[in-house]
Amino acid sequence: MNDTRPNVEAQTRTAGRGVLSITGAKLYFIVAGYAVQLLLPRLLGSPEAFGLYSSAMNVASILNNVLVAATLQSVSKHVSEDLTAAPATLRQGLLLQLCVGGSLALALWAVSPVLAADILNDPLLAPLIAVAAIVVFTYAVYAALVGALNGQQRFSRQATLDATYTTLRTVCILGGASVSALGAMFGFATATSGVLLVALLMVGTGRSGRLIPWRRWFLFLAPLWLYQLCLSLALQIDLSVIKAVVATLAQESGMLAAAAAETASRLTGFYRAAQTFAFVPYQVILSVALVLFPMVSRAVSIGDEEATRRYIAGAMRFSLLVLLAIAAPVSGAAAGVMRLAYPDAYLAGSEALAVLALGTVCFALFAIGATIMSGAGRPSVPAMIALGTVVIVVVCNLLFLRMAGLGEHTLVAAAAGTSVGMAASLVAIAVAVNMRFGTFIAPTSALRISGAGLVAWLVARAVPSSSAALALAALIAGGVTYLAALLVSRELGRSDFDVLRRITRRR
Repeated sequence: MNDTRPNVEAQTRTAGRGVLSITGAKLYFIVAGYAVQLLLPRLLGSPEAFGLYSSAMNVASILNNVLVAATLQSVSKHVSEDLTAAPATLRQGLLLQLCVGGSLALALWAVSPVLAADILNDPLLAPLIAVAAIVVFTYAVYAALVGALNGQQRFSRQATLDATYTTLRTVCILGGASVSALGAMFGFATATSGVLLVALLMVGTGRSGRLIPWRRWFLFLAPLWLYQLCLSLALQIDLSVIKAVVATLAQESGMLAAAAAETASRLTGFYRAAQTFAFVPYQVILSVALVLFPMVSRAVSIGDEEATRRYIAGAMRFSLLVLLAIAAPVSGAAAGVMRLAYPDAYLAGSEALAVLALGTVCFALFAIGATIMSGAGRPSVPAMIALGTVVIVVVCNLLFLRMAGLGEHTLVAAAAGTSVGMAASLVAIAVAVNMRFGTFIAPTSALRISGAGLVAWLVARAVPSSSAALALAALIAGGVTYLAALLVSRELGRSDFDVLRRITRRR
């Protein structure tokens, strides 16, 4: 017992500090992302221009998320399994990403005119999507470098790279947006190219050595690619569905094609503004997934089932605590949140935000569960669940949008369709993780935390938010109520604060 306890405490400190450093970088990314999303509508000049840019970014983001997350996890896993071979593994990962990223970028550039005009019903998107191909290539290579750092548990350096990228992205996109939507996309491409150069200087390109069989790479990557593609689609396909379906509905109502495309861009801009805040809980909790993956992978590889179950139970409870701390007040005070951030026209997306913020909580928990299954060597399970989620999201969006038609309920219908799919994904991954490890999250904790979230939502909803000051008051009231409810229910206690002190305590 005396021999193992220091090692457990060291692992706890490493994990905790990793979560804190990466969470800090993610929080910086979110704050800077707010700056971009709040300033872009003003710099671009209209909801239509913002919607145009958002539609092109949506296409790029779906591909980027696939390449970044799948590559980061695959390189991280192979590096963590044999740290002595890390340089050779990095070199092999970079070679793979040069081929995959380059091919995908060329394909996106080639199909950009067809994708814009024939699928998204707006030819003005073509040049923006073509520029996005640069982003796809640079992101693909960058992900392999970050994966090497993650696999070696060099979380501080990983956080430094994240912060560097955030700074470049913010400055370059806003600088380009002062010219046009196309300029903003050029700014994005400049930022990803810049951080790739920084990452190459910081991490290097590895060196030649013993190669991992390519079959092993692809057996692990194939379900991850499928999973990450479906994950990105589940999160963002509704934006493209809105763009296409609204344009079609508008033309069916008698609008000319150009006017219909403009209407679709406007509603897309409103919905994208709602997504910005709805996705905050998901973005924050990704730091848990980044730290949890190599730890679960390592524990499973050495057969330490007890440690794996401990990681899972702790991570799921922590994730739900953090997610509802953000989502409950934001959902309850959705109109105030939109009023704080955007011109009054964007209030049209507030009810969509109220629904989508809660749906995103479900999807963020699914993502943590999916990370657990992937770290355990079963990436095909979350891949299949994510694929089913996409089908549900698309079908529900198409059905609900058609039922709602063009009007005040159009965006709420899309948010509801997406949230149904997200809730289904959580149920499925909870069953899968529990069947494999015999744990997920304690039902009593889930009930107490959810109850605290409900009380916080009701309080935030009850506070008027007709001004910026009242909107802030509603958010604060919701947050304070949530914390108080957790303390009163004894879900949050002295042991939690003791753990926090041990994590942050210096050696």
